Amino acid sequence: MPFFIAVLPPPQVMNQIQSFRQKWDYTETSPPHITVKASSGLTATEDWVPKIEQICRRFPAFELKLGAPATFGTSVLFNTVLCKEIITLHLLFVDAIKPSLQEQKQHYEVTDFIPHLTIVQKNKQMTDDHFFNIKQDAEHTLDEFEPFIVPSVHIFSMNKSYTYTPVLELPLRPLKKRNFLM
Repeated sequence: MPFFIAVLPPPQVMNQIQSFRQKWDYTETSPPHITVKASSGLTATEDWVPKIEQICRRFPAFELKLGAPATFGTSVLFNTVLCKEIITLHLLFVDAIKPSLQEQKQHYEVTDFIPHLTIVQKNKQMTDDHFFNIKQDAEHTLDEFEPFIVPSVHIFSMNKSYTYTPVLELPLRPLKKRNFLM
């Protein structure tokens, strides 16, 4: 049963991306998310879960900003992620799980990690022109998102219908509120 760890955007962002996907008749195997840790080392024995929980309890909630749409070649359209904390969290997860160097390379981890929120991944039915039209539309409609606080990460698992769904939410350490005297 494959797993990965991701950040879910707030409902308004999620709805906007899902509406965009529906407009282009695109179906994805998971809800909009930002992968923090790919499946390498996340085994079915789930002995890694306590390690991830411990990291999350200590890691403070953080602000994340989605940037402009971009592509990985002509196959993946995504929103960039502007946030150094997500890279730090990724590195902590990889260090705790210790996947092999081969697995890290295969799953674009550590120095190959580029945080992003996938909008559309080109499939066999999609022509280059269709992908280009989707990209142009995204550049005009999915480029203005407000920054948001990331209070938790989610462990996703593949279900029997081969879709990924969040199965466990792990809260991050809450931000401390400061009292200012006026």
